Formats: sequence, C-alpha cells, structure tokens
Amino acid sequence: MAESPSSFSTAQTPQSATSSMIPMYRTPTEILRSHTSPGPGRLLELKLMHHYTASTSQTLADKSAQKVAWQVNIPSIAYDAQYLMDAILAVSALHLRALNPDDQALVRASHGYMASALAQYSSLLRDGGLSEFNAEALFSTSALIAFQASASRGFDDQDQDYVLPLAWFHSFQGVKTMVMASWQWLRNSDRIFPIIGAQPAVMLDFDPDRKSFFSPLLEGMALQLLNEPDHSRFEKKQAYEHSVAFLNWAHQKPERARILGFAATVSRKFVELIGQQDPRALVIISCFFAMTRVCDDVWWLKGVAKREVTGILSLLPQEWWARMEWPLRIANHVGEMDDETWGVNSSAVSVKEEDVDVRSHIDMLAQIMNEQAPPLPPD
Repeated sequence: MAESPSSFSTAQTPQSATSSMIPMYRTPTEILRSHTSPGPGRLLELKLMHHYTASTSQTLADKSAQKVAWQVNIPSIAYDAQYLMDAILAVSALHLRALNPDDQALVRASHGYMASALAQYSSLLRDGGLSEFNAEALFSTSALIAFQASASRGFDDQDQDYVLPLAWFHSFQGVKTMVMASWQWLRNSDRIFPIIGAQPAVMLDFDPDRKSFFSPLLEGMALQLLNEPDHSRFEKKQAYEHSVAFLNWAHQKPERARILGFAATVSRKFVELIGQQDPRALVIISCFFAMTRVCDDVWWLKGVAKREVTGILSLLPQEWWARMEWPLRIANHVGEMDDETWGVNSSAVSVKEEDVDVRSHIDMLAQIMNEQAPPLPPD
C-alpha cells in the first residue's frame, strides 16, 4: 500500500511531522532553518537522484538524443516542478528495488514518491490545467507514471489470480492525451522534443485486400458483430482493425519504440474492450505483449512477455486458444529471435521513416483530436 504523499512531500508536511525523509528539493535556507540533521532520508534522496541520472535515465529510451533528454533536461525541468521530481525519485527507487528486491526502504520510497506525484499531478490538471509554463513538466510526469505502471507489474504477487494490466494501457493513453493537448508548446520545446521527435511516425496499412501477418486475428469478426447495433458495430470493428494494423506495422521492424507505442496508439474503445475481457481484444494484446520479448533485457520490461501472455491465456475461452500459438511461441522463446520464429510477412508495405516528418505528423493528429474534444464549459 502506498505511503501517504505527505510522508515524502514538504508541501503538506508540518514541521512537527515525524517523517525522516527531507526532500532534496528543499532550499538550503529551509534545511538550515530546521534544527535537525538531514539524516538517512536526505541521503536516500541523493542516492536516488544519482542513480536516476547515472543509470535509470539511460533505460527509458534507446536513442541517444532521448537518453540525454531524460538524463539532463528532465531533471532541470523538475527543479521547478515538485511533482516531476517526486516521479523521478519514484522511478529511480523502483529501478533500485529491481536490483535490491529485499530493501524495504526502496519499496516505501517508490510507493510514497509516486503517490505524491500522482496526487499533485491530478490536482494540477483538475484545478489549474495545462499551460505554456507547465506543459514540459506535466508531459514528463505522465511519461514517468507510465513507466512506473509498466514496471510495477513485475513486483505483483505471482501466486494471486491473474489481473489484466489495465493500468499499463490507461497510463500510456494518458501520455498520448497529454502530448496532443499540449502539443502547441511541446512541438517547439528544445528540452522535450528530442524525446517525442525520436519516436517513429506511425504509418498503418488498412488495405483489406492485403493479407497481413496478423490478419487471422480478425477472422470471424463480421459474424461476431452481426447482431451489434450499428454504432457499436462500427466502433468495435474500427478498434479491432486499428490495433491489428499497428501490430503489423510494429512486427515489420520490431524495435522498442515501435512496439511500446501500441498501448498509447490504440483507441479508447479498444481499451474498454480489454477491460470487458473481450476475447478478440485479449488475443490482440497478447501479441503486443509477446513482442516485448525482443526488449526483455530492459529492467522495466523484463519478464513482461511470458507473464502477460500466460496470464491472458488463463482468461480466454478454449475456442480462442488456437489463436494464441504465435504469442505463446514468442513469449517462451529462449535466445536470440530468428526470422523463422518471429515470422515474416512478404506482402508487407514498408515506409521509409526518414521520409516522414514526425512534427507534421503529430500536428495533424493533434488537430484531429482537439477538434473531436468536447467543448469547454461556459464561464
């Protein structure tokens, strides 16, 4: 259970509080004014910040420009945003916990700092909203929340009944929403754009006549949706087809940035179908999680493929088991991934990513999403 945010945040902690943790982002004047030694809490925070800049930041991306941004730019933004600093310390603590699983101080720190970050982040969005002055910090915090939600799955009790990783999808959907809502400021941010700009532009192929690698996942869809109301039929069909198109795109070039984009890119309707344990949606996400096997060497993705694919299988009706052959094979594969095991789609259409301007691509998506957003309430 997460510690109270007040245990890790000076914003709401009275001087009489007994917490030993004195956040490192207190000013020197505040520290000198207190008549107590910084103690072990202060040292832990210094350790967490050092570990973040030296190690954790290098695991959050696989491109050099992104790594520099996470290592240098994000901490500099956090100097003026306590919620972002809390999120940094939380993820660093979780990373150290992965290396030292029996250290209970790291468990408490990871939970407590993230609880504090979430409380402040949610309050700011609810009460103040996005602006030019907090867009960078809010985006960075949303991304770290997503990393934490993903990595935390590795610490769940494996003896308990399997629970779908909805937090994974909700958190990455939150990153997408944050980018689109604040894109007018992020697109020109020298500190943030290296992270966003290094992502490949998603170019999906919806040609119904082309036999794609994952097209068998859509077999029987028309019959399944036959008795659905028109609006529901269209929404579900679109959700299935879009998610499968993304799988095909990522499968062509299995890199971390392409694969992990799935959770953020799928539609809100598709995430609802996951929550409803819709069998077709579950088979589709099992293929996504299986793909993470190619980046199993990253600490926050280690074991994801096997854990999630095996768990999803336990939720599926027996008539869907045959469609789990590929994800089960990939998730349980040992050693380097070869083309024969991975599978090759000879009819795939490849797009030269260097010919696609990511900024223009997101410009277009942001315009579409903002036009579809509900109107603001009147003043």
